[in-house]
Amino acid sequence: MATNAGPVYGKQYIRYAETFEASVGPANDWEMGEFRVLVQDVASSANGAATPTQVPGGPFIGVNQAYMPSAIASPQTARQLTIARSGLLLVEYAAGAVLITEGTQLKVNGDGAADNAGTAVTINGTEPLIRENFSIAGRQMALVSFL
Repeated sequence: MATNAGPVYGKQYIRYAETFEASVGPANDWEMGEFRVLVQDVASSANGAATPTQVPGGPFIGVNQAYMPSAIASPQTARQLTIARSGLLLVEYAAGAVLITEGTQLKVNGDGAADNAGTAVTINGTEPLIRENFSIAGRQMALVSFL
């Protein structure tokens, strides 16, 4: 369990988080913003361990908690992500996205940002629900209940 995950903006409550190693190499060199939903990239994992990616194609695993630059832009940066998997978690909305109605299932776009026109999120057979929509310092956020 990660020790660097904690409350953000006095709204988020992380019940459980894990550390994942991000893929390396030209095909997998991507940056990841904080408060984005990730999926598991099972195909690129040599030993079957989870590798987070923002490209749809695997099961959803949780919400990234800190910005990670690309390996090319910052080769000295550790390619590890803290992924919150349960609790009341913040998910940032895509720019210009229509808000998802409170009490309904979270949907995300291909970058893992909340988006009413996106793909419905299911984690471990449960549907994360939007509990509150609000703005913090110009960033539109959703507080989402992950079981």
